[in-house]
Amino acid sequence: MASRPGRREQPLDPQAGPLERFALGLRELRERAGLTYMEMADVAHFAASTLSQAAAGRRLPTRPVLLAYVRACGEDPASWEERWNRVRRDVFGPETEQKAAAGAWYDAGMEEATSFVGREDELAAGGEMIERCRLVTLAGVGGVGKTRLATRLVRDVAGRFKGGHYRVELADLRGDGAVVSAVAAAVGVQVTADLDPLEELAGALRGRSVLLLLDNCEHVLDASARTVRALLTLLPDLRVVTTSRQPLYIADEHVLQVEPLALPAPGSGHHAESDTAVASHAPSPAVTLFADRARAASPGFRVTEANRDTVERVCRKLDGLPLALEIAARRLRMLTLDELLERLDHRFRLLGPGGRDRMAHPRHHALRALFDWSYELCSDAERAAWQQLSLCSGGVLLTDAEELCGRASADGAPRTGSADDAFEALAGLVDKSLLTRVETGGRTRLYMLETVRAYGQERLTENDRAQRSLRRHRAWYLDLAAQAGAAYGSSEQADWLRRLRSEHANLRHIVTAPPVPGEPAETALRASLGFWLHCLTSGHVGEGAHWMRKIIERYPLPPCPETTLTWCRAVWVAGFLLLIHGDLAGSHEMIRRGERSLADMPTADATAYEVTRAELDAAFLQLRGLAALVTEDHDGSTRYATAALATGHWSPMLLTRQQCIAQLGFSAVLQGDHARSTGLLEQALAMSEAQGDTWHRCYLLWALAVGHGEAGREYEAVELLRRALGHIREIDERMGEATLTETLAWVLASCGGARPAAVLLGAVDRVWHPFGAPRLFGFALMTAHRERGLERARQALGETEYARAYREGRRLGLRGALERVFEDIRNPEP
Repeated sequence: MASRPGRREQPLDPQAGPLERFALGLRELRERAGLTYMEMADVAHFAASTLSQAAAGRRLPTRPVLLAYVRACGEDPASWEERWNRVRRDVFGPETEQKAAAGAWYDAGMEEATSFVGREDELAAGGEMIERCRLVTLAGVGGVGKTRLATRLVRDVAGRFKGGHYRVELADLRGDGAVVSAVAAAVGVQVTADLDPLEELAGALRGRSVLLLLDNCEHVLDASARTVRALLTLLPDLRVVTTSRQPLYIADEHVLQVEPLALPAPGSGHHAESDTAVASHAPSPAVTLFADRARAASPGFRVTEANRDTVERVCRKLDGLPLALEIAARRLRMLTLDELLERLDHRFRLLGPGGRDRMAHPRHHALRALFDWSYELCSDAERAAWQQLSLCSGGVLLTDAEELCGRASADGAPRTGSADDAFEALAGLVDKSLLTRVETGGRTRLYMLETVRAYGQERLTENDRAQRSLRRHRAWYLDLAAQAGAAYGSSEQADWLRRLRSEHANLRHIVTAPPVPGEPAETALRASLGFWLHCLTSGHVGEGAHWMRKIIERYPLPPCPETTLTWCRAVWVAGFLLLIHGDLAGSHEMIRRGERSLADMPTADATAYEVTRAELDAAFLQLRGLAALVTEDHDGSTRYATAALATGHWSPMLLTRQQCIAQLGFSAVLQGDHARSTGLLEQALAMSEAQGDTWHRCYLLWALAVGHGEAGREYEAVELLRRALGHIREIDERMGEATLTETLAWVLASCGGARPAAVLLGAVDRVWHPFGAPRLFGFALMTAHRERGLERARQALGETEYARAYREGRRLGLRGALERVFEDIRNPEP
């Protein structure tokens, strides 16, 4: 057992000082017990990293951590507590004992009845901030654990403050004078009616190194700011820590944003990619907290491989909010774990007063009370913005949020100063930690926790703005999709694909929900134009096919004659996604419905109308040709593509012309006519480059590479694939990257590169998932190439070396494996 202490720790010099000797003693204790820090964490109820830091020798662990460490090793804590007290005196001096006695009321009042979980990074950052900053504010949404973290932080750094440390609870205060009076009372200053409490307080603390914690400042923010600013001005040795849902915004304030507890990574636990991942799986802080509180509420509860997935889903659904997790865990007295998860859709009812901690402040008795408190602190504009943005899934760009929260009212009348009002309301929600700001690609994106969203949606249903807000939300995002679709044949294509990628969750919610009363049918039909390429490049082909089925089920025929062309475009999108999804019958049915509607349309005099109709005729012919190509009906593919080109009218946004030429070229590749295929594919590539289209250019380079590989020109094929991979990363298309990597592995195996081929196959197998499309789009020839390349690599390397290279690819991941292979190609071994 002694050989299992885990990762090698940094060496310590026993002659260095009392801290180092104390840490060495703790290490010896663990080694005798034969435990890893992960194993100790299960018993101690502290994170493994916290226990590791206790024996690092850099700082004295807190008393609760020490006692938990010693008990986990099976030793008597009494003697270790004596040693800890001696070291504390040696390090901080005898004054600490006097201070501890004088401040015993504080430590007793703040003794933690339950384990403290996680927060190692925040404790380290907070300790460093207190060292160099005079005012540190812990800001975060209600229930995130600001008070608990601040309390632990103050206890960790208390030894630095010889004049003492004090905690002031502000939650129940009202009025400007109440804050300074509460601080004076906490410090023990008796103030009579004829004296200025601030002056008396300053007199009592002057010349002392003191740390002051002001807890729950948000509802007396102005009074707290004035008091803190005055004290810091009068007392140069004072340090102040505050907790609040928004910063105080005074000079020298440094903000430590307190986020929810870290959640388990998707796919962790028994769903992980390998046995190694399962063995080394460490529970996230959110899971650790839930499991600890669940054991307290329901003795015998344990997180097992059988229930781990459900536990993790509960933690994700509650955003890792400590208060929500603790209340939910108490409900296991009544519910099974599965029943708890099912009822979390109604979290404010489920996590009500019945699951409260009776010793907690009343606002912490129920999740709703916590957010009622936050809601009362908001202005009317902030409340309206909270409700509007609660409809957004997956976040919202700041510019979109300003439009959604500041646009004209439903009757079209402009709102006075709406743009400025919207920005200030959003800034207020960020300040109050109800919105989180993240920079993505140089732009601000705002996120709302699911629990915060749920509360906003409940509030929205209580007023008459619900339908208007929902119409605005749906119209905005459906219009974005329509704009993206219109730009697919242009140089703006890549920007729009990235734009829609970040809005996929919003689009999913909108498309799968029924339309609101009064929404024009054309709104969703126009938006469909943005779905075909977005769903393909984002790896959501199956989901996109499902979206289009729902839309066409809602509108099985054009809603009115004026919408026929828009409806036919939507039917083309449905046919395309169903085809890529592998549903040939469904795709053909859509093609027939679209062609029938176009044929039934009366002839119109308007030239633009007739051109659009001709473009759609060509688009359906092109789609028939693609279906024939997938099924290796080369005659049919050629016939349909040629007929589409003969119409003379092609939709730029559907890339009809260049797709027809590309299909003719790829059909020639599959038939072995390499001279003809190269000419056609290069013609389509030139068109794509002239238009600025990114997506199709990648696949045209891929098709050219397949042709060169088939013709025995492997080095040309590798260079084409390298170019294609560069373009595919512009739009971050993982399915395209996997497809190109499969082909690269086959090409390398064909020209003696068996080992890099095996590395790539391992990497691509690790990341390839169904995407909702058949692997390699169902092309039989490409599947045969893959199997041939795999077999060549196995034969050249042998099973043992092939397995080693394959595992290396899985370890590197797709991007890492590609970088390694191309580096080896550039710099071959001598």
